Amino acid sequence: MHEFNLIEKFFKPLTKADKASQNLADDVARIAPKSGHELVISKDVFIEDIHFLLKDGGYKIASKLLRTNLSDIASSGAQPIHYLLGFSKNKNTDEKFIKDFCRGLKDTQNKFNLNLIGGDTVNSEKLVFSITIFGTIKKDKFLSRQNAKIGDLIYVSGTVGDAFLGLKGSKNKFLQKRHFFPDPRIDLGLNLIKNKLSKCAIDISDGLLADLTQICKSSQVSAIIHEKKIPISRPAIKILEKNKEIKKIDLFCAGDDYELIFTSAAKNSKKIADLATKLKLNISCIGEISKSKKTNKITLLDQEEHSIKINKLGYEH
Repeated sequence: MHEFNLIEKFFKPLTKADKASQNLADDVARIAPKSGHELVISKDVFIEDIHFLLKDGGYKIASKLLRTNLSDIASSGAQPIHYLLGFSKNKNTDEKFIKDFCRGLKDTQNKFNLNLIGGDTVNSEKLVFSITIFGTIKKDKFLSRQNAKIGDLIYVSGTVGDAFLGLKGSKNKFLQKRHFFPDPRIDLGLNLIKNKLSKCAIDISDGLLADLTQICKSSQVSAIIHEKKIPISRPAIKILEKNKEIKKIDLFCAGDDYELIFTSAAKNSKKIADLATKLKLNISCIGEISKSKKTNKITLLDQEEHSIKINKLGYEH
């Protein structure tokens, strides 16, 4: 399909006629944040056979592509508003795939209230998709992985390791959904800012341990976490009980959870519990930010408070 036909038929409706998109008539878009706000921008790239398989289908690929970008916005505490799309096609890209792909984008953008404002299309041997996403936030209210303080408690939303088990081939519908349709915690990020509960957050893309290490490196601190406090879903526990080759620590090192890790002063624990109830979201305190002779060190303690050896922190790019 010719580029201009592709844009007119499939991509133009995703703009929702928002003036920022210029109706996809120009090579640029225009974004004007509200007074007192600034833009937050992030970008991700998905490559065939690395981040997705063609057999996954257009709907799942596009849904996960946009949802994972939304997770970056969530970790900043911003409100998503727009995105740019990089779309590639080849001789095997039929109209059904494109239609399903755009349906995945449409359903996701409608759920999280944002829209397409532009992008580019190319031909390539392997399929490559990218999104540049934009959010807005009040000036100087940004959640950053650089802001953890010694004595802060460490929290994580949801459960960890589900997407890994879905990727490993589990037929459990919950685990499959967690793999293909991660839940960007937009409301959590917004509420952490609104209620002044945190200044530090990151989303789990490479694994709980790996991404917590990024907080420690950026903030020049260390962390102690307790294995028994790390939230694991019931479907995941059942798999661990049946499959002894998969260890609990594997779930802590696995990526694609797209839950939020954040830190907060101990005095905020009651407010965070209240927020979890309000959002109907599991939020678990799993440890604390500490000072260590070896900065950036993650100490994982077992049920008896003995240190567990960590051989691998998470996914490495």
